[in-house]
Amino acid sequence: MHHYFIAVETFEHIIECFCPDGAHEDSLEIKKEDIIEVTNDRQYMFDNGWYIKVVLNNDWHFHMALEDLERYFTQGMIISLVDIELKINHLNYVIDQSLGKGDEAAFLQSTKSLKESKQLKLNLESYLSHVSENLFMS
Repeated sequence: MHHYFIAVETFEHIIECFCPDGAHEDSLEIKKEDIIEVTNDRQYMFDNGWYIKVVLNNDWHFHMALEDLERYFTQGMIISLVDIELKINHLNYVIDQSLGKGDEAAFLQSTKSLKESKQLKLNLESYLSHVSENLFMS
């Protein structure tokens, strides 16, 4: 089963090379709202640990260290659909609380975050719908 994430912010990912000389690497900019598909294709590199094949925006295929993927997730740089839905529920609660307290600053910040979260959710759901249609048609 593949897992899907969406980038919450733009960040650089270093793509490591495992050539015999091992002297070079490449940098990839992952932009806000890019979709990251984590596949089941995994490899263990003796000196480097686990690497997982990921697909960026259904176009760019590369292996990412499990350690990097975990770091991006725990630091909130990428998020899953379930986590977006939880965040939306929490933000709705915070908005209700700020309205009850008359806290305009918290209200404005929360509504801005809610709007961004709903946009991320819409983009990820649209991508997933497109992927499932393509799988169904093939």
